[in-house]
Amino acid sequence: MSLQGPRKFQKQSTAQIWGRAALMYLPLLALSMVATRFQVVAPLALSSGIQPITAAFLTGSQNLTHAYTVLVDDRDLSRRYYELRRQNDVLRQSNELLQREVARLRQVTQITATQAPTVVGIGQVTAVDPSPLLSRLTINKGAAQGLRLRMPVTVPAGLVGQVIEVSSGNAVVLSLVDPESRVGVTLARNKGGRGLAFGAPPDRMKAQFSLGVDVKVGDELVTSSLGGVFPVGIKVGTVERVLPLGPNDVNRVVIVKPAVDVNVVEDVTVLGGL
Repeated sequence: MSLQGPRKFQKQSTAQIWGRAALMYLPLLALSMVATRFQVVAPLALSSGIQPITAAFLTGSQNLTHAYTVLVDDRDLSRRYYELRRQNDVLRQSNELLQREVARLRQVTQITATQAPTVVGIGQVTAVDPSPLLSRLTINKGAAQGLRLRMPVTVPAGLVGQVIEVSSGNAVVLSLVDPESRVGVTLARNKGGRGLAFGAPPDRMKAQFSLGVDVKVGDELVTSSLGGVFPVGIKVGTVERVLPLGPNDVNRVVIVKPAVDVNVVEDVTVLGGL
């Protein structure tokens, strides 16, 4: 039995149905246009069908707008954050400079009260001699700031050395542990006894006293008037060891630990010459 007949009949029935629907829809559309004064209004079925699509586009648009707003806000916050960080770094550096300046003023006050009243200025250590046999510092003050040769250099903890070279804006300081250094010393706390201390690299000094001076381990040495370079009474160091006497020795020799570690000082005070 052939199936072409029913299929043909089915196609004709479908066409008839769509044709009848169109004939029914067109009069209704015309009536609707007349009733709404020719303002075309989408059928309810059509409006209901596109409403989810419209809602989806609206939601997507809102989400996109929100995401853009958040992105802009985040970028503004990031820019503000880095700006605040920069300002904070500037303030921190200013605070560090201020604290250092306060420390320098305190150093000057302490030195003028305990060591000498004639302070020329404070210099910052900018270089250290790399030689293991020498101990010399370069500071950022020179003849333009009133520095001259043989001026004493000190810190609150004790004596550092003396100026041996001067240029317009810099000076070289010979520290106490340099082998060319010489400084007159005496026992502190009115124990008396004059001696001469000289550098013993890399970080010690040796001091010579007459045999009549009862110098012992732990004694504190301060500057004396010997040599006429340093003010009297500035701390030089502490006796660390007393060397044994030889049969022909005419002086007692002691090892001295300096009061100041020149490898760690940052700011030094230059005193006026005597």
